[in-house]
Amino acid sequence: MAQLCARQDEFNSAHTRVVIVSFGTLPAVQKWLQETCSPFEVLLDREREVYRAYQLERSLWRAWHPRALWLYFNRWIKRETFYDAHGDDTSQLGGDFIIDRQGVLRLVYPSRDSTDRPPVDDLLAVIQSL
Repeated sequence: MAQLCARQDEFNSAHTRVVIVSFGTLPAVQKWLQETCSPFEVLLDREREVYRAYQLERSLWRAWHPRALWLYFNRWIKRETFYDAHGDDTSQLGGDFIIDRQGVLRLVYPSRDSTDRPPVDDLLAVIQSL
């Protein structure tokens, strides 16, 4: 999220609308937005209909993959902020998708683990090619 926030102007220049879909509760998502600087629109999907439609997996092992544990360990060493899950399911994996104006999926990127996201440069490259 921090990378998206830092490059928000580039998304705006490309006339792109970034939408975050979350299965969290409204208070938890509002707190997360305050903590992460997210200026983007958020849609709540408590029943995970969108997650199922895009075939996003739930996996405790992959959500707590060694890369994720290493990330948390490094944050702990640096005394960085940890974001509270607020009791939500931490085994739900996310993904990144780009949908063009005609509703055609131009990028489908289901996360392999909780740290797996495409580089922002890759997202912008797809957007700029449309």
